[in-house]
Amino acid sequence: MRYITTDSTETTPSILEQALKDKDPHYSIAESGEFKHGHDVYGVVGVNRPGDGLFEEEIGELKEFVEDVRGKRRTDVLKTLGEARAIVAVQILFGDRQVEATLQKFVPLWEWLISNRKGLLQADAEGYYDQTGRILKVE
Repeated sequence: MRYITTDSTETTPSILEQALKDKDPHYSIAESGEFKHGHDVYGVVGVNRPGDGLFEEEIGELKEFVEDVRGKRRTDVLKTLGEARAIVAVQILFGDRQVEATLQKFVPLWEWLISNRKGLLQADAEGYYDQTGRILKVE
């Protein structure tokens, strides 16, 4: 999953960690990107920016998927991808945990990003979301 932000306000793992700790002190994001709740690792968080080698490649791939889709908000999604300033990329590690319980650990992260940074949430095999819900289905 990814949050594509067009916001000029800086987004870093330490800013995200502090926002999560404000909601629940058991959250942490290590310098390595390790996303934890308590002692359990739920994923890896990284922030990609223009010029880092990954950003342009990811944006290009995301645009390709959207260009093949029809939907009322397709142009909005392409505009966001074109104006993106950072991507908060999350690799979710399920391990032997239940899928829904694992995904729930990330809800505070997505809620904070949607409330505090302009942009869209992207979920593979689902599509794009804003504060109102899914705005474009992309499988």
